[in-house]
Amino acid sequence: MHIASVLAPRAALLRLAVTTLVFAVMYDGCNRLAQGRGGIGNGVFGWEHAMPFVPWTIVPYLSIVGFFALSFLVGRERRALDRHLAALAIDLGLSVACWLLLPLRFAFERPPVDDWTAPLFALLAATDLPYNRAPSLHISVLVILAVRFTPLLAGWPRAALHGWFMLIALSVLTTWQHHVIDIPAGVAAAGMSLWLAGRRTIGAPWSKPSATVLVSIASSRRAAACSPTANR
Repeated sequence: MHIASVLAPRAALLRLAVTTLVFAVMYDGCNRLAQGRGGIGNGVFGWEHAMPFVPWTIVPYLSIVGFFALSFLVGRERRALDRHLAALAIDLGLSVACWLLLPLRFAFERPPVDDWTAPLFALLAATDLPYNRAPSLHISVLVILAVRFTPLLAGWPRAALHGWFMLIALSVLTTWQHHVIDIPAGVAAAGMSLWLAGRRTIGAPWSKPSATVLVSIASSRRAAACSPTANR
């Protein structure tokens, strides 16, 4: 019987660290390149000026960072995690190409914030610029994360995850980080990335990732411990 290869926590953490570093360097580099260019459009509809600014939604907005990290630590089968990593890498590549070819700037000036969310917006301002618009990397990564997590859950935990992810998606507008056109562009980038990473990325390999593999490993270790040659 074939037993799926499971990555050790250290190997999964290494993949997380490298991926995070690449994302940070590429994202920041594109932002700074756009900052130095002239004639950048905004791609905003007139009716978007009525979009409310809702400060507390910075919490779901930033929570994607935790889900991103967790996605490398659950269901650590090597092939499933490699497909997830491939989808993220392709998504970043597609996004960077779009940002360089057609840079867009967020058109509104965010109002000052002086409540408990102020430090969170200060953190965001220190690490981001109003470029890297379409496709929204926040949205495209969110779709890839949904594909990663959804098969691992059922019942109310899955419903809660979907509800929170919908709130994250809405927050890109209510924190005044993105305009409307960035959202379908992000969904399209995610769909292309998942398809290129392999159609099986969306399917069953992640649905029951841990129990069978861990039981098999535990059984193998018990058998080895009980072997007459184990203590020689």
